[in-house]
Amino acid sequence: MRKDELRSAIWNNLPKYEELERHHPRVVDAYLEKALAEYYNLVFLRNPLELQRYTCQFGYTTPIAIAYEAATHLYYSNYTTGISIIPIPDKASGVRRVSTIIQTGATFFPVDARELDLVQGSAYVDSVTAKVGYCPRRTRIEYYKPTAAIIAAGVRLDLLIPFSQYADSDIVLVPELVNDQGLGLIDRVLQMFEKTPPIDLIENTKTQETK
Repeated sequence: MRKDELRSAIWNNLPKYEELERHHPRVVDAYLEKALAEYYNLVFLRNPLELQRYTCQFGYTTPIAIAYEAATHLYYSNYTTGISIIPIPDKASGVRRVSTIIQTGATFFPVDARELDLVQGSAYVDSVTAKVGYCPRRTRIEYYKPTAAIIAAGVRLDLLIPFSQYADSDIVLVPELVNDQGLGLIDRVLQMFEKTPPIDLIENTKTQETK
């Protein structure tokens, strides 16, 4: 379903009180973002491999560059501008796949920050060949032992991104999960609004002091 259609589905199911009294659109998006992230984590608990179905692809037309940071001796790629990832409780987090444009003998595998420190600290140097470790960070991905060919080619990324970072015309892939009552994502968001009174947006409303 398109992002704007999801938002509209929530908006049109909310109770209307007055013409100028309603929930702010940003609140609708925030609740959708929270519920969708929860859904992705539930999918992970059921089968982590399923998360690949809900990713967004970056670098498939123009590869994402791998840069070198001289101060730390790290190779890294920044996420596309304006993009971040949804944290998932495994080493890959929201970076579900890293690959090159042309499939080569080298493969990418996730590592956590502690493992990256160990291999960078020469504890296991040269014990792994033809494999590139990648460590998802908040704003970028750090790599261990990318080859010169991979650095020159750049990478493709399959990412789980928050609801707010989709364009309104983008398709948002929603896991088909329901609870014991048969309620899905839209119902879950509507339940969040049951505890949130609508905001009064009437312009002439002033704060009243209670004495």
